[in-house]
Amino acid sequence: MLGKLRNFSKSKLAIILVAIIIVPFVFWGMGSVFSGGNTNNVAKINNKNISTQDFIEYVNNSRINPNELKKNINNNVLEEILTQLISLKLIKMEIESIGLILAEENLYDKITKDKNFKDDNENFSRIKYEKFLLENNISAIDFERKIKDSELQKKLFNYVIGGVKSPSFLTKNLILQDTKEIELNYINLEGIYKKEFSDNEISKYIDDNQEDLKLDYIDLSYVKIIPEKITNNKEYSTEFFKLLDEIENNIANDNTIENVIKRYDLNPNRINNVKNNKNEDSIVNEIYNKRNLSKVNLIDMDEYYLLYEITNSRKILPDMNDKEFVDSVVEKIKNLEKFNFNKEILKKIETDNFSSEDFNNISKSSDDIKKITIKSKDDNSFFNVDSLNLLYNLPENDFVLIVDNNKNVYLTKIIKFNYKTIDSNSDVLKKYTIRSKLNIKNNISSTYDDLLNQKYKVQVFENTLDRLKNYFK
Repeated sequence: MLGKLRNFSKSKLAIILVAIIIVPFVFWGMGSVFSGGNTNNVAKINNKNISTQDFIEYVNNSRINPNELKKNINNNVLEEILTQLISLKLIKMEIESIGLILAEENLYDKITKDKNFKDDNENFSRIKYEKFLLENNISAIDFERKIKDSELQKKLFNYVIGGVKSPSFLTKNLILQDTKEIELNYINLEGIYKKEFSDNEISKYIDDNQEDLKLDYIDLSYVKIIPEKITNNKEYSTEFFKLLDEIENNIANDNTIENVIKRYDLNPNRINNVKNNKNEDSIVNEIYNKRNLSKVNLIDMDEYYLLYEITNSRKILPDMNDKEFVDSVVEKIKNLEKFNFNKEILKKIETDNFSSEDFNNISKSSDDIKKITIKSKDDNSFFNVDSLNLLYNLPENDFVLIVDNNKNVYLTKIIKFNYKTIDSNSDVLKKYTIRSKLNIKNNISSTYDDLLNQKYKVQVFENTLDRLKNYFK
């Protein structure tokens, strides 16, 4: 398929939309083409308008559940549907531009040879055909139009990428590159990074980053709300939920829980100087995590309702006597050191100023330089998949920073490649022939997409789309 297709069947809308027998092109970014204007048209392709009536009819013909449509209005459901409609229109315009046609006899053959419409003797059954149309609430004209559109779309795809064959040298080159062994030297930088820092270095970092290092300290009050505390009854009754509504209204107006506490004679827990969410009390952690969302709130905790208030909040910079704080600062300094160390290496590599001498100098001893042979591009027993993809696209004697499966960082030097012999009758060759052919198709598709980008100018009128959203609500 073309490289830039929207695989609509995998989107969330596939749940609510009837399957359409196409895989439409997407040649533009929807966000970049929104503009104000035209009140009767929702979109425009070159000089061809897509009216609001066209859009509404398309939605209706798509048999979308109205409730699902309303539910997803704010989740860009109409934008997705409009993308489908524009795609259909654009494909049709391209088919007409090229001059592709489907003869009536071909359409007839397509329908009469469909196994769903055959009787026990494998002959076309008019009764089965008409029954199918009735069960799917579709007319013969509409169904045949859909078949015709589908066949023309296939013709368009064949026009673009049909008949593509991969030359054997491309297939073999792909196999050689993916299955070659890579011998490389590597240094685990986790053993090279600086890990110990003096009190002066820690103090300086704190002084330079005071605002970022300040912690939120809060004082809080909370109480668990259960039926027996406010109704003298253990049942979650209508009366209980009515009182809950009253409590919510009360705290919304007062922005405090004190009146509720007094009214129901509740005994709140009061805790001061909470500075993080690592407390033994999970409720305190819950409230601390919500400190920036609401000062006073009533939340459902499944087994009870939690009424809380953050009575005070301030930002404080802990001192050097706070071991937990100092440990967190040291961790930040370590990460900064790693970042700067890696950045300097990358800068030299990218500017071709990194040499074998630099590589050797980074190691603290000869024991720090290890050797490994990667068996193939699929050999991710040590380095992760992304690192392997990077390595297999680099030349010999190149340097690169990569990571292993535990996210440890390594500086590596590619020593040499060992290429494997290819069996002309192997399954590997067959697999790579398909991959090579797909690569060629994708390249052709990408070029064709660029052509269509230039050929068709797509506009979507945001104001009209907003009005349509109100229409469907």
